[in-house]
Amino acid sequence: MKKLIALIIIGSFVLLACAPPPFKPFKPEIIKFEPSPSYSVTDQINAIPKPQPPKRIYVKKISDKDFEVVAAKEEATHIMLAPAEYAKVGALVKLTKTYKELVLDQEVLMNTYIDQINALKELLAMEQRKAEVYRELWMSSENAYRYEVWEHKWDNRINKAGLYGITVGSIIVLLLLL
Repeated sequence: MKKLIALIIIGSFVLLACAPPPFKPFKPEIIKFEPSPSYSVTDQINAIPKPQPPKRIYVKKISDKDFEVVAAKEEATHIMLAPAEYAKVGALVKLTKTYKELVLDQEVLMNTYIDQINALKELLAMEQRKAEVYRELWMSSENAYRYEVWEHKWDNRINKAGLYGITVGSIIVLLLLL
């Protein structure tokens, strides 16, 4: 009796051990990116070295055609610039305006480029999520298929054993009746 119980226990372990292992495909590593910060040129514009202020000549108007140079700023009625200083101011204003327009256009282009990079990073994250979901669906369908095949094998074995049992029983009944 003890041997029969031991055989039943060992037989059940053998039958249960024949179950197919769960299917687990390769899982790729997850790549994460931090969004790139926006590009700002205000610090660069503020870092432009400031030129020396133009040398001003303070004058006081005496008549329509005559002016007198004064030392105090408060006494002056007009400010004059030498032609060389005036040319520097005009060139500096033109250069500053042009440079500022170029830098602001550059900022727009850089931010567009950064937006493209961030969009590519988001696309990569969505692709990784898609691959992960596909992998999970594949695993679940493969495991369900393997379990179904395993179950059908046992159903077929039980049906065959039952058919053989009925056949053998029928043969025994026929032999007893003869």
